[in-house]
Amino acid sequence: MSETRRLEASNVPTLIIAGNHDTPRLRTTGSVFSVLELALPGIKFVTEYELEEVSYRDLGVLVHAIPHGALTNPNLPTPYPEDGVRNVILTHGLAPGIQLKGGREPGEEELTGQIIQPGFDYIALGHYHQWGPHGDHAWYSGATERTGWGDEATTPGYNIVTLGPPGAEQEIEHIPLPARPMTTQQPLRADDRSARELADTILDRASVMGEPEAMVRVQLLGATRPVRREVEKILKRESVQVVWSLQVFSPADILAPFGAHEGGLQVGDVRALFTRFVAEREEKSEYEPAFATAFKERGLRALDEAVQAAELVAATDQDAIATEAAS
Repeated sequence: MSETRRLEASNVPTLIIAGNHDTPRLRTTGSVFSVLELALPGIKFVTEYELEEVSYRDLGVLVHAIPHGALTNPNLPTPYPEDGVRNVILTHGLAPGIQLKGGREPGEEELTGQIIQPGFDYIALGHYHQWGPHGDHAWYSGATERTGWGDEATTPGYNIVTLGPPGAEQEIEHIPLPARPMTTQQPLRADDRSARELADTILDRASVMGEPEAMVRVQLLGATRPVRREVEKILKRESVQVVWSLQVFSPADILAPFGAHEGGLQVGDVRALFTRFVAEREEKSEYEPAFATAFKERGLRALDEAVQAAELVAATDQDAIATEAAS
């Protein structure tokens, strides 16, 4: 808020669109942007459910602003470039061809060729945290900081884009920003070692890094639940002088039932998310009531089956580790 006020006070033209985390799940629900518009009258916000064209005539720039809400409509918006000006698309979504390492986010929308199309001088993309090109004149600027372990390999920063005359090639400069280091260390097998021994090994590894501001995690394999909990308690007490955050995780953290993870990992209840997803589609008349009921029942059953299968895989993995350790 304070930094945005600086932009406003400096009369720097600023345009903000809503992303998937900023858009209410129900269209009848209010948005925080309604308050920000009052607090920052000099900033342009595009946060509803339609494409909006914002002209900066003195700069020779026309911005085709496509917020996340517009991508959820049955009929996707189609921006058209205007002759004689620099045409910029500003939108928020997942470009075609991106291979995500983790799972998909609730409400995430994919961008099609209808959005990422030629003829525009620059297409500014948001949502994906790794900067780089993704299509004709389309770039992600990336995130300005790391917000989760999925961002471990990202380079936080922003893009400075220099636009030439309409139709000319643009110049892209990525400006990296300092961010808290994140490191996943090599897995550690518990074997027959005590919680104290395991914790000391993990602390020694973290200390050697020499990065007291880092977030560090290590996969702990083959540990019983009591041993793992004791390791977590020791690390919580003693890691503050070594690194900013230090945690252990296991294969079961990824495969266990949603909402029942240990070790501080918070994962949303996917059954509740799916139920809400169906309810929203039914409310918008995209699903007939009979179809919505059948779809929800089948979907919840499939989710339960997937969780059971995941638990079996996790248990099998732990048994294999224990057998290997015994041999």
